[in-house]
Amino acid sequence: MNKNNINFQVCRTKEGTITELVCGVLLLMSLILSLILLIKVREAGVAMLIQTGVMGFGVILMLVLAYHPKTFNVPDDSPAELYVVTIRFLRYIAVLTALMTLGITLSAFLGFNPVAMMCALGIIFVILMCWYLYQSMKTKRNKHHE
Repeated sequence: MNKNNINFQVCRTKEGTITELVCGVLLLMSLILSLILLIKVREAGVAMLIQTGVMGFGVILMLVLAYHPKTFNVPDDSPAELYVVTIRFLRYIAVLTALMTLGITLSAFLGFNPVAMMCALGIIFVILMCWYLYQSMKTKRNKHHE
């Protein structure tokens, strides 16, 4: 665990609540489709239930960690804005992961190959990583100019 000098508290916000609801709905839809698939094609349904459970655990973990800034691996002298950017990044990744979970399950349910959807989500993930890198560098640069 990081021993950051900053005492940053994460409060409930409308953005956080909306993110959590979106993730919950996406995971619930994936779970329902997985259960229907389990009834129709047992082997595929079992695989989708496992996938939904593992990915769902990851989504929940990211959303929970967003409320624990002491777990973030940021430098000790980081400004509070970097924590805000990191929290927002965790939430975006949680939504993207929940969307990927639903996409994989929906692909299996409809019998489509998920490669195109996975490529699209991969591109979005890379863009999100670049956004986070840019925002964190901008935040650090602004701190040094003060």
